[in-house]
Amino acid sequence: MIEYLGKFHPLIVHLPIGFLVLLGLFEWLALRPGGRRLRVANRLILLFTIPAALSSVLLGWFMAINPHYEARTLFWHRWLGTLAGVAVLLLWIIRQRGWFTAYRRSLFVTLILLGVAGHFGGSLTHGSGFLSWPKKRLPAAAPVSSEVLLAQPVYSTFIQPLFNDYCISCHGETKSKGGLRLDNAEQVLKGGDSGSLFAPAEGAQTLIGWHINLPEGDEDHMPPDGKPQPSSAQLAVLNWWLKSNRQTQPVTLRELEPGPEILQAIRASIAANPK
Repeated sequence: MIEYLGKFHPLIVHLPIGFLVLLGLFEWLALRPGGRRLRVANRLILLFTIPAALSSVLLGWFMAINPHYEARTLFWHRWLGTLAGVAVLLLWIIRQRGWFTAYRRSLFVTLILLGVAGHFGGSLTHGSGFLSWPKKRLPAAAPVSSEVLLAQPVYSTFIQPLFNDYCISCHGETKSKGGLRLDNAEQVLKGGDSGSLFAPAEGAQTLIGWHINLPEGDEDHMPPDGKPQPSSAQLAVLNWWLKSNRQTQPVTLRELEPGPEILQAIRASIAANPK
């Protein structure tokens, strides 16, 4: 029950964030000529922020029961978020005492604290690189020759990059839903709480194949609804790799003897997402 309630933390947490940002804006406007009328509104905003912040902190602690978050990032997010909740209470006390200069300075510090805590929360949800600047897409290069393509190791060249692009925000080092990590070959072989990714059968009937081939609207489909989805060519490559039953072994494309359709799919996958 407690762990279930924790699932509402991502929903509730946006209320105190919005209130505090609005409060900061209104307090700045209140310093301008004719802005004194905003002080009454600011008092109400702060009053609404208190239960929203404390509820968010409590639900966050419930959510932290889930063991599938990276410990260091979770530690900083949890304690900085708790500190931000305490800071909201202190803001109310300082304001009620009429110490407005200390109140405004404390509000500024609280907003910074909120931003840092939010950064760690974003890292837990979307992966540690979620704020990284998008990589500049390179101009289309000349098609790779078949000879060069066939010499490439299959897993490291064509499969791991797909996991990096579509899977590790939920199944990486920072966040590992279901105890599953797909950020490197060793972790892929370990599987997750449901067992091996390559059980119980071969190809599309494996655990991972079953999830990725479900209709996109199905609640068990991976990547989940709302996340970027691999193209049909990328799915074809992934399913072909699963059917080869070679898992993460360092075999080359030539050794797996891909047919013309798979070679075409691989080329389409590379062209759609050049690195």
